[in-house]
Amino acid sequence: MSSTRIKGISLYKNILRAHARYLPHEMKQLGDAYVKAEFRLHTKAKPEQLEGFFAEWNKYLIHVERIGREKQLVDAALIDTAPQPHGDNANNTINRKKGFGKDVSTDVPFNDEQKEQLQKLKEEAIN
Repeated sequence: MSSTRIKGISLYKNILRAHARYLPHEMKQLGDAYVKAEFRLHTKAKPEQLEGFFAEWNKYLIHVERIGREKQLVDAALIDTAPQPHGDNANNTINRKKGFGKDVSTDVPFNDEQKEQLQKLKEEAIN
């Protein structure tokens, strides 16, 4: 078995595993069908064509795994939000926290409308 074929099979299996681990059921079904069709279409492709094909699918795999892991961390409340590539989070850091919610500093001035909205949110969260 050629190294190109082994590389392709390994990439294919890793993509299907990432779909199973990180995608909702409907998206997994759609993604799996698309991946299977694309890889079948490229079974007879030339090695130089396969290099680009594998490179793009590897980028996709990295993307799915990165986004999936970030979502798991957010869902588990281990981070506030996923990293943002722009703005204040330009260095792509993750704001870590120990649990749910975030303390608001007492020196932050709130107007009456903001205080009222916070109180409503607190009551809704308790009920």
